[in-house]
Amino acid sequence: MLRTVSFLATGFCLAAGPARGQDVGTVIVTNMNDNTATLIDLGSRSVRSTVKTGVGPHEVAASSNGRWAVVSNYGNRTEPGNSLTVIDLANAEVIRTIDLGTYQRPHGIAFCPGDTMLVVTSEVSQAVLLVDFRGDKVIGTIPTTRPVSHMLALAKTGDRLFTTNIADGSITAIDVRGRATGAVIPIAKQVEGITITPDGKEVWVGSNGESLVAIVDVAQGKVVDTIRGFGMPYRLAITPDNRYAIVSDPVKGQVRIFNVQSRKNHKTVSVPHDPLVATAEIKGSPSPEGVAASRDPRFGYVTLQGRNQVAAIDLARGVILWTLPVGAWPDGIAYAPPIE
Repeated sequence: MLRTVSFLATGFCLAAGPARGQDVGTVIVTNMNDNTATLIDLGSRSVRSTVKTGVGPHEVAASSNGRWAVVSNYGNRTEPGNSLTVIDLANAEVIRTIDLGTYQRPHGIAFCPGDTMLVVTSEVSQAVLLVDFRGDKVIGTIPTTRPVSHMLALAKTGDRLFTTNIADGSITAIDVRGRATGAVIPIAKQVEGITITPDGKEVWVGSNGESLVAIVDVAQGKVVDTIRGFGMPYRLAITPDNRYAIVSDPVKGQVRIFNVQSRKNHKTVSVPHDPLVATAEIKGSPSPEGVAASRDPRFGYVTLQGRNQVAAIDLARGVILWTLPVGAWPDGIAYAPPIE
């Protein structure tokens, strides 16, 4: 979890020639230092709106019907956050705040199937919260049993999820349907980024401390392969067709794209270093951080903290199609499909 103060940079196209196809929907970016979220319309490739959130917005989830986005307000160094900001994507406005009460430092977040319940990590509570989205209240908690449970990956079926536990380098399996804690699986030092394959068979986990991505076989409950050579595999996402895994590496200033089946590197996108903000988190790096995969598996989106921008990536070609300016310290990101 990295912080600084930065300023706005101007976006511009980077890839030569027209994009192959056009994505649609909305990308939502949280801006940690501005306490805002930026809404980007993919059809016009333009910033639609910037809305106020709570203090220290870190992660964001979008509903499957494209109507809502929910931001976890983590707080700052001295004041832990305990709320979620609900954004109406149709009208591009904040409509309410969900108070989490005594559950502090909400971070990883996802909508469950049906868009009526949210799952959210609470680092302080060492738990996953079950939040009634329509009733605006916590309706249950499931212990992770480990400290600093940070990010989560929810299976497409919504029946299970996995949290990364930074402090002890493990992930916790959670039975959402049964509201029960499952196995705690050791991974590596300082695990943070995490994603799950669409078929729910594999969990990919990034270790900041050992600069590797571990692949966990869910049925076996253990690490079955590792990918090395990163500076810091900070965030991960897998395309809905299970073809590509996208990994951001702020230390090397790269976005790595892997073939999920072979686990081999498909493309490496080196993000240009100009323009950089003066207070880039990693000196001299554009610092690609948050990662989201579109419903259209041709496209991925990455926040560039060191440039105060978001980038769209053509995953097959491994090129940046365009960038747009967002707020100060863009971090979390989510893709929302067109509103149904």
